[in-house]
Amino acid sequence: MEKYTKQTKIKYPLVSIVIPVFNGDSFIQQTVDSVLKSTYKNFEIILVDDGSTDSSKDTCAKIAKQSKKVKFYSFKKNKGMDKALKLALSSANGKYIARINQDDLMRPARLQKQVSFLEKNKDHVAVGGYTKMFTKTNKNFDVIKFPLKDEEIKAVWMKLSPFADPAVMYRKSAYLKTKGYNQAMWPVDDVHMWYMLGKIGKLANLPVILTDVRWHESAGSMKNHKIQMKKLLKVHIWANKNVQKAKLSDWMFWFAQSLAGYTFGPKFNWAVYRLIKKINYFLFKKALTKKYTKVTKLIKKPTIKSLSGV
Repeated sequence: MEKYTKQTKIKYPLVSIVIPVFNGDSFIQQTVDSVLKSTYKNFEIILVDDGSTDSSKDTCAKIAKQSKKVKFYSFKKNKGMDKALKLALSSANGKYIARINQDDLMRPARLQKQVSFLEKNKDHVAVGGYTKMFTKTNKNFDVIKFPLKDEEIKAVWMKLSPFADPAVMYRKSAYLKTKGYNQAMWPVDDVHMWYMLGKIGKLANLPVILTDVRWHESAGSMKNHKIQMKKLLKVHIWANKNVQKAKLSDWMFWFAQSLAGYTFGPKFNWAVYRLIKKINYFLFKKALTKKYTKVTKLIKKPTIKSLSGV
């Protein structure tokens, strides 16, 4: 479904915002409110409660009654993230799918920026952006940046995830060409999805903060850290077989990451991972600057003659 303005005839394709919920009663209202404040208005929100044991189901039902933009589904018992995502995507009517977690906050201009990018770049299947992490006591805990262009992303995606899941938008048509989210890869089924989408088309990130990510002890990346490190190795081995052959340095990084996951706590490991991302981003910027400087020097300045011919 697409909407058009009468004056300009500019089309605004429908975006489906998918939010799986599991015991997220403390934050889900704030998350939905942040989406409803979007400057881009042609969207639907799909909430799927995955058998929560708190009041999430009641809160989601209440939210759905308050806004026609919200669709709500629920499972009586917990079935897993892949089932929740597949249910949401099967009911999604949007041309584009936008992801956000139950405890994060969407920036108002996010949807507009991502839709505009995908409408202009037909060869791209997914686009993400930067995220800002915040805690109860620190609104500016950290900013996570990612490589921007497809070639930059795929140069490092065997080591580092190309996206932050709660900041991604992708084409539903591209998603339907994949095998879908795989529970066997949970809780890194999103990384598995990025590999599959990256085989279909180009990936990109926008150089702006699109989502504010809440960093707290109950976050999935904190609670499921050890299994996350284990499954990440599994996803990387899958990528080596199905996407591109890994280098020796990739294998060394994977095993070091897995070892660290079992040896150290999640706070330490995530701090190190964010540091690696920052170093990687800095090196990319430095390499691009060096390349640009080299190209500039090769371009000869034109010789301008005076009118007198001298």
